[in-house]
Amino acid sequence: MNLKEKIKNLWKNYKKHHLIFLSGFIAGIFILNWMMFFLGVVDFELPFVFTIFVTLLIIFAYLVSIAKIQLIVAKIVYIGLIGFCVGVFIWFITGYVLIQAPWAPLRILIGDPVFRGRILLSLLVPACGLGAFLGHLVGKKRNWKTIFTQKTGNY
Repeated sequence: MNLKEKIKNLWKNYKKHHLIFLSGFIAGIFILNWMMFFLGVVDFELPFVFTIFVTLLIIFAYLVSIAKIQLIVAKIVYIGLIGFCVGVFIWFITGYVLIQAPWAPLRILIGDPVFRGRILLSLLVPACGLGAFLGHLVGKKRNWKTIFTQKTGNY
């Protein structure tokens, strides 16, 4: 078996068992972080926070790979994460156009900057609601399929 075939087989195995490869990589980084802490290179916070954060990330990746909850996770991704990102983008655009720009209508009408700031913050909730609604429409159109469900084909 030549080198090209070995690389091709490794890539096929990686696609099937990517969490095992990821876990080995993360374990190496864990050991490196804790070694650097015990040698006095970094403070305690870095390896501790990294350990907690990455452990939660691995648990989340495992839960996503389970077929029973993929639909729930897909809805959370579309409505929650994508909706929030789109909502914040809508909030920035409308906040700048309506309130913060020098030519904005509310900036001219309302001279108090504290009141304008309160109006700007109160626009965040409807903007995120609109983003969640748009995320719901996109998810419904895609039949709630994400990258994870397209690879496994569990639907």
